[in-house]
Amino acid sequence: MDEELESVEEWIKKLNIKSTKDVQVPKILFDQVIGQDEAGEVVKKAAIQKRHVLLIGEPGTGKSMLAQSMVDFLPKEELEDILVFPNPEDSNRPKIKTLPAGKGKEVVRQYQIKAEREKKDRSRGGVLFLIFSVVFLGLIISIVISNWTILFFAIIAAAILWMALAFNPPAMRTERAMIPKLLVSHTPPNDKPPPFVDSTGAHSGALLGDVRHDPFQSGGLETPAHERVEAGNIHKAHKGVLFIDEINLLRPESQQALLTAMQEKKFPISGQSERSAGAMVQTEPVPCDFILVAAGNLDAIQGMHPALRSRIRGGYGYEVYMNSVMDDTDENRRKLVQFIAQEVVKDKKIPHFDTGAIVEVIKEAQRRSGRKGKLTLRLRELGGLSGWQAT
Repeated sequence: MDEELESVEEWIKKLNIKSTKDVQVPKILFDQVIGQDEAGEVVKKAAIQKRHVLLIGEPGTGKSMLAQSMVDFLPKEELEDILVFPNPEDSNRPKIKTLPAGKGKEVVRQYQIKAEREKKDRSRGGVLFLIFSVVFLGLIISIVISNWTILFFAIIAAAILWMALAFNPPAMRTERAMIPKLLVSHTPPNDKPPPFVDSTGAHSGALLGDVRHDPFQSGGLETPAHERVEAGNIHKAHKGVLFIDEINLLRPESQQALLTAMQEKKFPISGQSERSAGAMVQTEPVPCDFILVAAGNLDAIQGMHPALRSRIRGGYGYEVYMNSVMDDTDENRRKLVQFIAQEVVKDKKIPHFDTGAIVEVIKEAQRRSGRKGKLTLRLRELGGLSGWQAT
């Protein structure tokens, strides 16, 4: 800490800028995190080592930003597509298959083409013969008993039969039932970073996956079980990062299931509601090899499931404490200017801040730190200051 650091008004003159438009914003998200150098290095190491992280700190100190930056250090070539296939032996136990990123859509398309070809090749002679037989039988009976009303009703029955088969033919339902569903997909080329999934506040179905309810469970109108399977955030984060803030708000059962997924690196999808038809369905284990970044303040972390926290602390990850303030130095003031520029660029609506606005924001950071010679790192609060914009 430089005790002789000049006032903010004098200091801003050294930057030789007119507004935050002249400030360069780092392209890498990791370099945009302000005042968390030690935490950043640990998080970077955790990403390279594929270890879980527990971030402890006050709101607005950059926990989610640090978590999101981890994907830049994960390998892209490991990404996989996940498909769910029908199980001919047991329709309520769909099968799971993984493919290299980008291949899933190709497989689904191949099955669709095959189904369309079979539909065109399949003869409609049987259906036409059935309809003709109904009409012919009605005609014979009408002639025999001299009652043409029978023929009239036979024609109506044939028309109803034709409409039912036209709108929902058994062949179409069979073809539809054989086409796999793409649960998790990635679009090639693989130039995008691995997935980052923010599951804060998600209910158990969104987190762990679910099977939709089917109101039509018979009569040929039912939806195939594999088509009703929905991937959870733990599966969408496969080979990427799963972020959960306020981890203690997650139900104990969900935290236990999350722990199981972390240990096994795979977790089956089943219906979350006992009253739903989806409760009968459970898939094969679905891959979910993710890095968990759990976050919260100290009180929230203390309410976390002990086994889950022990999993992270016990050699499988890192427990990181975020800074809430930083020293009021020349370097850190420059970082705050960078932060202001970043917020303007992200917002894309507010104009850039002139030097007078920058001075006021830095002064506010000094006041909100609550300590002399410090700057606050609760940057989310500073992000709401927009009263001093350049004209």
